[in-house]
Amino acid sequence: MKHVLTVSGWCVALVSACAAAPACAGDFARHFALELQDGAAYYSVTLPAAVYAASQRNDLGDLRVFNGADEAVPYSLEAPREPARTPPTLRQVRWFPLRPASPGRAGAPPGVTIAADGSLHASAAPPGRAQHDTDLVDAGTASREGRASALLVHLRDDNYQGRVSVESSDDLRNWQPAGDAQLLKVNYNGSTLSQNRIELNGAHARYLRLRWLDGSPYVETIDVEVQAAGAPHLPLADTQREWREGIVAQAGPKAGEYFFSTGGPYPVDRLRLNLPQPNTVAPAIVYSRSQLGAAWREVSRATLFRLHNGEFEQNNLSLQLMPDSDRQWRVVVDTRNGGLGTGALTVVAGWRPATLTFVARGSAPYTLGVGHAAMVSAAVDRDTLLTGASSVVATARVGEALKLAENANAQPTANAPAYRRYMLWTALIFAVGSLGAIAWRLARTVVRPLSTAVVPRAAASGGFDGARERRANASEAANSEADAAPSNSQGDAKG
Repeated sequence: MKHVLTVSGWCVALVSACAAAPACAGDFARHFALELQDGAAYYSVTLPAAVYAASQRNDLGDLRVFNGADEAVPYSLEAPREPARTPPTLRQVRWFPLRPASPGRAGAPPGVTIAADGSLHASAAPPGRAQHDTDLVDAGTASREGRASALLVHLRDDNYQGRVSVESSDDLRNWQPAGDAQLLKVNYNGSTLSQNRIELNGAHARYLRLRWLDGSPYVETIDVEVQAAGAPHLPLADTQREWREGIVAQAGPKAGEYFFSTGGPYPVDRLRLNLPQPNTVAPAIVYSRSQLGAAWREVSRATLFRLHNGEFEQNNLSLQLMPDSDRQWRVVVDTRNGGLGTGALTVVAGWRPATLTFVARGSAPYTLGVGHAAMVSAAVDRDTLLTGASSVVATARVGEALKLAENANAQPTANAPAYRRYMLWTALIFAVGSLGAIAWRLARTVVRPLSTAVVPRAAASGGFDGARERRANASEAANSEADAAPSNSQGDAKG
């Protein structure tokens, strides 16, 4: 018994040691060089798509930073935060249809006058639609309230599809590009498909000029979207967004069902679904899940379209999602009007990458290890990591993936994850076997006293049946002696 307990103790200790062993560079499937300048105590790096693709966990918990001595160094991992902002304000503005401008003309165009306060006023009847290719917008006081982030052009036409470019100016003389868009208003199955938003570059200009490149529509009203002064410029977030293109969705077993995988735990917040055939309109529902076998979760609904008009095509905008690191995705399209037709549905996924900050402890070279599903995150909060830091955080860059021979930190333990798994399984098997031996010994200990207490007693008397027979014989003998006793007494008396 003592030996069994000793073996079990060693097995448990081995399991605990294997599970709690610190991570080393050889434990990870991929390694990336970290390119940095010497001298700083802290470095931050934006994680590229290759790191996400190598990760085996949705939370990037299998990520570590190593120094030249194969020691893991402290790090923090932060997802990008949406800047706090107040909702934009909509201001309805005045606009003036214009005839084609004369080359080199500056100042107020024909049919419009400028008041002393800078406001515009019509001085003639607007031109007919055939002579109308430009609209002049007076943003008025909205230009002083903050930054114009977008124009919302509400069309009177029931069917319109065309391109528009926007310019801005403060004096009606010097014009700068401010944005462009494709506007759409189409009736479909009793509902209306509409794109009426023109993103602007954030100019504070008083005047805006809309040039219609595919024929001018009938405009109902125009609103300008104003962000408060000091609010962050949202298009900057789009410039920091990474995109993964060329994802092909596979048709599922049911009609209108398509499946695709992003190939990594990318925190997708934009999803662009490109339809295979032009002049297609189809409502769709998008689902995601973390792994095969998990329940699908609805993440978005949209009407997908691809419409051809002359020399250009117009497609549905990218779907805007909450950051979603699921790898498995499913699109279900309404097939009552033909679905998507033939061809492949292609997908473009966009996300804003996380930032890794680490302490440059030890000597170079520093490497980034990733790709170990059994690992859990060791990241600390960035404020905790930088506690008491007086130096500025320098910028680093993730280099190319390293081959095993090029990894300066790699020890001769390339198969360390598999080796550790084998050790764990071996220890667990021995532990289970030891517990089985203990249970068997305990069972024998309990059964043996019961056997020694009952069986010998029965055997000494020839068994229970023999004992019963002997008791019956003894009883008959006693009765015989009792019957014989009086007769003998009488015989003695006669004698």
